[in-house]
Amino acid sequence: MKPTFHIAIMSLGLLVNGARAETNNVYLIINDNFKGEVAVNLGLDGQPCINAPLLREWGIRDAAIVMETTPEGCILPDVLSARKIGVFYEPIAQLLTVDIPAGMLGDSKLAGRWDDGINAAFVNYQFNYGHYAGENYRDTQRHESLYADITTGVNVGPWRLRYEPVYQKEIWGNPTWHTERALAYRDIKAWSATLTLGDSVTPSVLFDNVRFRGISLVSDSRMLPDGLRQFSPWVRGFARSNAEVRVRQNGEIIYQTFVSPGAFVLKDVYPPALEGDLTVTIRESDSTETERKIPYSSMPNLVYAGQWRYDASVGKYQPYYGMEEEQPGFAQASVSYGLPGKVTLYGGFQGADIYRSAAVGIGKSLNQWGAISADYTFSSARQPRRSAPDTGGMARMRYAKAFPAWESSLSLMAQYYPRQRYRTFGTAIDQQSTYWWDWEDGIFVGDFDEEKKYRLEARYNQYLSDSDSLYLTLTREATRGNQRGETSVEMGFSASLGKVDVALYAEYNRPSYGKEQAQLGLSVSLPLNALGAPRMKLNYDHTLANDRTDSRRIGVSGTLLDDYSLSYNASTSQSQRNGSSQDLSANYQYNAGDLRVGHSQGAGYRQQNLELAGSLMAHQEGLTLGQTLGETVAIVSVPGTPGIGIDNQYGVTTDWRGYALIGNLTPYRINSLTLDSLELPDTLELPESDQEVVPTAGAIMFSRFAPARKISPDAAQTSSPE
Repeated sequence: MKPTFHIAIMSLGLLVNGARAETNNVYLIINDNFKGEVAVNLGLDGQPCINAPLLREWGIRDAAIVMETTPEGCILPDVLSARKIGVFYEPIAQLLTVDIPAGMLGDSKLAGRWDDGINAAFVNYQFNYGHYAGENYRDTQRHESLYADITTGVNVGPWRLRYEPVYQKEIWGNPTWHTERALAYRDIKAWSATLTLGDSVTPSVLFDNVRFRGISLVSDSRMLPDGLRQFSPWVRGFARSNAEVRVRQNGEIIYQTFVSPGAFVLKDVYPPALEGDLTVTIRESDSTETERKIPYSSMPNLVYAGQWRYDASVGKYQPYYGMEEEQPGFAQASVSYGLPGKVTLYGGFQGADIYRSAAVGIGKSLNQWGAISADYTFSSARQPRRSAPDTGGMARMRYAKAFPAWESSLSLMAQYYPRQRYRTFGTAIDQQSTYWWDWEDGIFVGDFDEEKKYRLEARYNQYLSDSDSLYLTLTREATRGNQRGETSVEMGFSASLGKVDVALYAEYNRPSYGKEQAQLGLSVSLPLNALGAPRMKLNYDHTLANDRTDSRRIGVSGTLLDDYSLSYNASTSQSQRNGSSQDLSANYQYNAGDLRVGHSQGAGYRQQNLELAGSLMAHQEGLTLGQTLGETVAIVSVPGTPGIGIDNQYGVTTDWRGYALIGNLTPYRINSLTLDSLELPDTLELPESDQEVVPTAGAIMFSRFAPARKISPDAAQTSSPE
């Protein structure tokens, strides 16, 4: 049987009045995911009218909805049944259920609601100041450091312009300014792609990531319907209150939402990078946080039948700041196409004056048995140490499988390098740099790097319960001429035993040369409610290491103030290597940013630091201060109503004029902006509490709510819960 996607619609509203059909405002849920409010007509018979616009909005391809209709435009039930589209309606519950075959799904017609937002400009800033003293810093050039990261952005129509300068002053060396990135980008909706001009990073479908300055056009799977996007890992957890959940990949926030107390499952998290563990942070309403890691590795080279995925980049290689490397121009392109039978063909090339590489491969979905792909990459790189270029190949096989019944996932990768000199673009650039002492009479007499032989990776992730999980990562790498190779093992276990949080982790690494390293760590967090401190936790960490660098740390953490906006952490540590040390920090999260102060001291050093982060938005109605913003943001306006909380972001309330900034919206999906009226006086009420926005990537949305209005004391008393 072909897979189907389940769609449920719960109606809110208007009944059929006599013989006249009316429009119902309904909430749409697709694959158990909230999709927002839409309108559905009820026909003269009281049944929902399923028409072509509705099917397009639900993700049906245009070519598939040339169907016979009634004079009112409703598709005949027999026609829907012939297309294997099941429609079930319960008039009493006003619940409409629709089953759509996966093969009929195509480009998302939610695109009709995509909004590029308003023209506006903003500044994201982060300042970090440190002061150092003690014996360890006696001979340093200076006793202070300063780091400033300022991202400026301007949105004009669909274009997003971003410029990020960075200032660094360390205890040694001269202060420096450098540009971390400068770019302009926009989406090309008709192609489901993003066009970027300036600084960017090539996608990692076939080749290693490359930082460059140039132009790129890359498929953006965020624009596709959920049914046609890549595998979405289920993120499970347990919240003790109405909590904020943030998911990060490679340090960047990729998903943010609020959950109710109890167990939760996030099924619509789509990591932008095909490789990179996910870090899930659960922030409770009292500001306490728990964090867990989810190993993630998708099958990058599978697309649905009839679908394309592509990327094309042309530019100049950009090394990381401070690295002295050549900066050759290059071009890169790759394409994947889905064939019938759940088979994907893919290939690509990468070329520069010092480097050539080409790859070709095939992927296959094995249904309940997972997915597998195999590819081969050939490269040729200029080698200044030899007269002939380095040439070689790399064969790779990957396998991924999710086990829903066991709530676990497994991914395997094997790379094999034949007896040749295979190079990536990055290693080819590295080897262009040579040193005079490695040459004699024009002949290279230095050492060559060892040639890779194989690399094996295995990742397993197991959810034991809503709050307990286990992960295991194994890596083995070998080079030719070195039988020992390199082996690493990582394992982690986290659990909640009542109100006590426990985490156990172990690491083992045996390098190709040198001593083995092993480490075992235990963390325990215990609430101190029984001691009359309901907002304080006792934390204990103990680490054992084979090189006799054991350490212990004990401390307390908690929150202060009525709104939990002030958090603190105090601890003392004891290490065999560094002796004892003490750390104290406090963080204040306010409506216009974050302020953190810290003090550390130990044998030979004392350190104080101050960090300030936030944002400033200039828009059509003035200036608004806020917390640090993500890629896609919203401005909320409740005119003349200060102090209104926004459920979408912890600690944010409307300012004295009634404005607030919300960061980290999900692009190309419905985001519900919700006001929190719990702190309103009994004599005020909000006429509306939520609005929906469907932003494009990088958009700045503007949502104006009706201002709070006064109600009589009698009405307020009547509406108040007993």
